Amino acid sequence: MLTIKLVQAGLWNLDEPLSRYWVDPDLAGDPHLVKLTTRLVLSHQTGFPNWRTDNGGMKLQFIAEPGTKFGYSGEGFEYLRRALENKFHQSLSALLAKWLTVPQRLGDMRYWGLDMDSTRFAMWHDGQGRPYTISMHTPISAADDLIASVGDYCRFGIYTMSGLGVSDTLFRDMVRPQIKVKDNYYRCLGWGLVTGLPNGEYALEHGGSDVGVRTMAIFLPKSHSGVVVMTNGDNGMFVSDLVIKRALSAGEQVLATMNKSGSAHVRITLPDEVIQSYTGSYVQANGKIMKVEKEGNAIKVSGDGVPTATLYPESNSRFFLEGYDVQIEFPGDGELAIYENGKQVMKIKKQAAF
Repeated sequence: MLTIKLVQAGLWNLDEPLSRYWVDPDLAGDPHLVKLTTRLVLSHQTGFPNWRTDNGGMKLQFIAEPGTKFGYSGEGFEYLRRALENKFHQSLSALLAKWLTVPQRLGDMRYWGLDMDSTRFAMWHDGQGRPYTISMHTPISAADDLIASVGDYCRFGIYTMSGLGVSDTLFRDMVRPQIKVKDNYYRCLGWGLVTGLPNGEYALEHGGSDVGVRTMAIFLPKSHSGVVVMTNGDNGMFVSDLVIKRALSAGEQVLATMNKSGSAHVRITLPDEVIQSYTGSYVQANGKIMKVEKEGNAIKVSGDGVPTATLYPESNSRFFLEGYDVQIEFPGDGELAIYENGKQVMKIKKQAAF
C-alpha cells in the first residue's frame, strides 16, 4: 500500500525494473533482473523462493522466470524494500510513517522500536498453549514482523476499502487479478483476491503467520464490511476461521475458496510401520523444529510455529489436512516437504538420532 501511495504521487512506477535502484549481489548479471518489477513483487510473481534459505543455501536465486507463475515470496518484498530505500534515501519505517501511518493516524501500526509499550504486546504461544520465549526486538522487514493493534488494522482496512486516497484508475489496477492461484482466487497488488461472491462482491484478504502468531483480515469493498482476527498462538488459524464464518455473511465462501484444494483427497489406510517410519523431529534451516507423531492411522504435526494438526494419508507417502489446501509428503532420504495451494513451500530433513 505504501508503493501504491508513491505511484499516486508520481514518485514510483509499478512496471519499471527494480534493478534501476537495487541489485542483490547474488544476482549480479542475471538476465532475469530486467523483468523484475514492483507489480510482480506485489503479486508474488518474482520467481524467487519464499526465502533464499529455501534453496538449501544462503544465496538468492531465481527458481522461475519473473512473471510466469505465482510463488509467495518474502524475498520479493525485501527486494522491493531495498529498491525503495535506495531511491528515497529513507528507511522503510520512515517512508511508511510519512506516506501512510502518520497521515492516517495509525499510531499502532509500526515496526519494533524501543519506545513501544511492551506491556501491550500479545506474547506468543505454541499449539499446546505454552508461551514461547522470543525477543520482541526484531529488525525491520517488508515481509515480516509489522506490529499493529486490531483497531488500527481495522482503520487501515476501512481506508483501503474507501480507495486509499488514490485515483479510481489506480485503485482498479490495484484490485484487479494479476495472476490466478486457483478458481476464483487470485493475487492482486498486495492482497489475496477472492471473486465470485454474491452480488458481484469481491474480497481482499491478507494473512500473517509466524512462530506463535496467526492473523487474518478480510475486507469486502463493495459492501464496505470486513473482519480482522489476530491470535497469539500457533493454532490461531482454526480460531480465526470460526470467527470469520460468523462475522461475515460471505465468510464461509471466502474461506472455502481460499482453502479449496486443487485435487480431491481420499483417505486410505496405511500399515502402522509405514506411518511410524515418518515419525520424529525435522529441523528447518533456521533451527525451528517440526515434530511428527503417529495418531491412529494418521500423523499429528506440531512444533515451532506449526499448528497442532492431524493429517490423513492419501498415498504411501502423502498426507492431507482436511478443509485446507495443505499436504505433507515424505519423498525419501529422511525428508519432509510441505505443500500449500499446490506449491511446495518447504523441504526439511529429519533430525538424526544419537
